[in-house]
Amino acid sequence: MSRIDKVNELIAKREAAHTSKERTRLDKLFDENSFVEIGAHNTDAGVVTGYGTINGRLVYAFSQDGPVNVAHAAKISNMYDLATKMGNPVVGIMDSKGVDTSEGIDTLEAFGIIMKNQAQASGVIPQVSIIAGDCMGMGSFIPVLSDFVVMTKSNSSLFMQSPSVFEGLDGKANPPSSFDAARHAQTTGLAHIVGETEEECFEITRELFGYLPENNMEMQVIEPTDDLNRLDARLNEFLPEDNETPIDMRYLITSLADNGKFFEIHKQYSPNIMVGFVRFAGMTAGIIANNGRINVTAALKAGEFVNICDAFNIPIVTLTDVAGYDKKLSEELSGIEKYGAKLIYSFANASVPKINIIIRNAIGNAYMLMNSKHIGADIVYAWPSACIALMDKKAYTSILKATNEEYDEISSPYTAEHLGYVDSLIVPSNTRKRIIVALEMLMTKRESKSARKHSSIEF
Repeated sequence: MSRIDKVNELIAKREAAHTSKERTRLDKLFDENSFVEIGAHNTDAGVVTGYGTINGRLVYAFSQDGPVNVAHAAKISNMYDLATKMGNPVVGIMDSKGVDTSEGIDTLEAFGIIMKNQAQASGVIPQVSIIAGDCMGMGSFIPVLSDFVVMTKSNSSLFMQSPSVFEGLDGKANPPSSFDAARHAQTTGLAHIVGETEEECFEITRELFGYLPENNMEMQVIEPTDDLNRLDARLNEFLPEDNETPIDMRYLITSLADNGKFFEIHKQYSPNIMVGFVRFAGMTAGIIANNGRINVTAALKAGEFVNICDAFNIPIVTLTDVAGYDKKLSEELSGIEKYGAKLIYSFANASVPKINIIIRNAIGNAYMLMNSKHIGADIVYAWPSACIALMDKKAYTSILKATNEEYDEISSPYTAEHLGYVDSLIVPSNTRKRIIVALEMLMTKRESKSARKHSSIEF
């Protein structure tokens, strides 16, 4: 083959690559005509890498459509090196049948290169994985090492071992529903968000980046478009008459947030606690709100989210209404102490601004681990409806033989304020304004951490 023929063949390959599935996905994810490919001559690696803009901000990305080999890993590693040097996020679109077995043990080197880059970037730049097909074997570690995982509902799967190794599964067809987005969103918690289609996943990712800074040295703030002094008089009559009836936390969050927007994370996983991003006066903040009693999955979910917020300079606001722990033996046998302690550590070690609003119940050590003043909250507000106590009324009056009136006095938010555990009692309708004022005051906060943490990895 002549040199001209080789050049023509290369040009043909590159033109075909521009219309490939992996390249088309990247063009859909990025701002129109903004994606620039890196390593375009290496058309046999089964991955497209490059950079572009999402909502005008620089983001690096890779998109798979083939088995992982050394060349595949080298392209991703080069892209990660650039992203880390420049301090910009990375998006990975996962769709691969696993390793290139023809390369033998070199495939371990390939995956090791990718995962080492991810580990070094963890907590430094945001990393998002979009699973738009199969993600299996060693490749299943890649999204778990990232900060956020977005999965398509219909055609994605995530598993480490082939379905054929499990009893009752023949592995001859597509992976069973045991490994699909619904399972990972509801049961394992590996999927943070699920989109109906690839296009919806791309839109979700674009919206997510609107809340994230480019790296751990920046803070995401936009020009506010909502009234900073907006009140919601309905909050003054918001709480149910029955102290046991769940609070509509989703309404409360949207009432407080700029323009009523709440970007929820892990919506289907452990719904007894809610986490996600909002804005206050244009500033991104992480919201954590109780929606029931604390259990193992709630502690895991909240702790992971606290670590991500802390890694990327995102202030944390908690809305507390917790009467204790889930009273199931299975929770005790699953080690609730360990996961509760991890949540305490996450809050106590977080150096970002931390604000806690006690809405109703704040009982026992379940309240303590919810960003209380006892473990380092910067500002704690309480609604007049708050009940702050070592134990609930039934236990207190039974064990200590106290009257209901004595319990009401001891658990009063006025008592907690007198003791210094609450900074101020606030009128519910003023909550948004008080949060904004506190965040503005805390913006110059400087506090050292006990150790550098990775953003999403639990140790």
